[in-house]
Amino acid sequence: MEAGPRHWRRPHGQHTTVVVHVDVAQRTAALHLGPLLTDAERQYLTCDATCEVWFERDGEVIGAGRTTRLINRRLRRALEHRDQTCAVPGCGATRGLHAHHIRHWEDGGPTELSNLVLVCAYHHRLHHRGVITISGPADDLTVTDEDGRPLRPGSLARPPTHAPPDVPPCPGPTGERAQWWWYQPFQPQPPPTTN
Repeated sequence: MEAGPRHWRRPHGQHTTVVVHVDVAQRTAALHLGPLLTDAERQYLTCDATCEVWFERDGEVIGAGRTTRLINRRLRRALEHRDQTCAVPGCGATRGLHAHHIRHWEDGGPTELSNLVLVCAYHHRLHHRGVITISGPADDLTVTDEDGRPLRPGSLARPPTHAPPDVPPCPGPTGERAQWWWYQPFQPQPPPTTN
């Protein structure tokens, strides 16, 4: 049994329903009452959500596709127990992780532990934009950059090029310790008028 009140906790996994209209003749997809989607946007939005896909021809609905690729609570907990952090090497994110299908659900990828991996929202977006690639079985995952180079812990950070400067503490006007309320934040001025 879980401790704490249930009313303030956000449920894992299924938290968004996305309705996508797919025009079979023009091969385009759009959000319900919304904009057209690129293939990458469609895959990202429908990755960890309940999805209703409506097939249309000339604006008329001709059928509905599979309605869900639900990651149930038991599968989600097994995934969290196995991965614990974002699967991208060097990322230690532990909160707000997305369950990602390694082989996309719409491409026939199963909703099974061996095809799922946890990624943070930042790396999930990078993957669906094509900046990084996540491939392989979950127990032998390969994460590469857009040039195909495998990422390793620390590979996303740049090492410093020189030593940090030796800056002494800055005392106040009479030698006392500086106080936070002395700070005046930058306040932009409106642009000059051309009248």
